[in-house]
Amino acid sequence: MRHLKSGRKLGMPKSHRDSMLANLATSILDKERIITTLAKAKEARSVVERLITFGKKGGLNSIRIAAKTITNKTVLHKLFSDIAPSFKDREGGYTRIIKLGERKGDNALLVIIELTGRGTEEIARLRKKQRKQIGTPGSTQAAGTGQAAAAKTEKAPAEKAEKPAKAKAADKPKEEKPKAAEKPKAAKAKPAPSEGKSEVAHEKKPSASPEEKTKAKKAPKADAEKPKKAPKEKKK
Repeated sequence: MRHLKSGRKLGMPKSHRDSMLANLATSILDKERIITTLAKAKEARSVVERLITFGKKGGLNSIRIAAKTITNKTVLHKLFSDIAPSFKDREGGYTRIIKLGERKGDNALLVIIELTGRGTEEIARLRKKQRKQIGTPGSTQAAGTGQAAAAKTEKAPAEKAEKPAKAKAADKPKEEKPKAAEKPKAAKAKPAPSEGKSEVAHEKKPSASPEEKTKAKKAPKADAEKPKKAPKEKKK
């Protein structure tokens, strides 16, 4: 009999189970929405709600107790500065579990565990539309599409804020730099073909006879031969 033995063992030893639940709690506080099995979500819910209660109390003692479970300093700071103050008017029920369907392979029931009151109304509407489109909640695609839609809606206001800034920058007229005066290109005058050359090109020279060729060769030799000067007589 299991008298005074509450909780689920989840098929693992205590040290392994404690570290797994601490990691799940850290992820829930960091991402504010995760997908896991139903048994793990029910065990992690008790850890997360206890941590939020310590966050609402505040003080050094509460921080030290929470730091035993949450080792990440940024998530610990987020718990005490952002998450816990947002639940100051709520007495409990800081998390909720949404069933998705059976997982392929082992038929484990998948669920979404998230912090209540942290999402906007637009994200909730988108999730309802996606559930209607899917029909029966039986596939893991529902969680993926829900996360993608939530990310789009979160990014949408940031993109809208950026658009007017870009439009203002585009409306400003750009200062035109003075262009250098273009020099007129001088047309290159093509030399007119000389009439004499064209006539010479068309007219063929008459071929010379062999006798004329011999005379032309001998003529320069005759001109080249000049009378030699008489030698000067030596004085006695």
